Amino acid sequence: MANLWQFFGLPDPEGPPRDEGKKARPTAAKPPSAKVGAAKQAGQERNLRGLSDAIQAAKSSRAGVSHTSIPPNWQGPITSDGEPFHDLGEQVWQELSCRTTNFPHQALRYIMPDENRHSLPLEGMATRLNQGDSLIVDIRSLIHMDAHQSACRRMLREMANDMGLVVFSLDDEDKLLMIPGVGVCVDISKHDLGQERALIL
Repeated sequence: MANLWQFFGLPDPEGPPRDEGKKARPTAAKPPSAKVGAAKQAGQERNLRGLSDAIQAAKSSRAGVSHTSIPPNWQGPITSDGEPFHDLGEQVWQELSCRTTNFPHQALRYIMPDENRHSLPLEGMATRLNQGDSLIVDIRSLIHMDAHQSACRRMLREMANDMGLVVFSLDDEDKLLMIPGVGVCVDISKHDLGQERALIL
């Protein structure tokens, strides 16, 4: 009966030496299946030795890289493997990102008439348009006030004409209107909205 050592293809340390075992047993021709099994075991042993050698080589090369990859005069953090890294949560990197980030100075604003007086804040809208903001004016809340809707459209058109701007309709009923701010260009053919210098390039 085969024991655990023979299962892994190793000699039994408590059993007889291989030479004695061969002398005690009568020599008989091994079947072809036994030869194939012995060849497989020998191949597995070679693979295991090769794998252990590769693991040892990888460990030694990793240890060598961890010592040589640290730049001279490095004072930053180091990982558990000995690799230097930049901690982007440090105050230095936050200050640098704040200095280099260009925050937008223009906005797209959505405006509806006041619920009580049903009027539009024309003075504030003109100020925002001068700053380069684009406005979308929604007068759909004035459902049963056709005359008041017409008055809002007329006031928006007059304000835009005084500033040299154009009013665009975004729907078929002219209840959703857009006014691009100063310095904003609208490409009517491609329906692109952007700054003039970006569209010129």
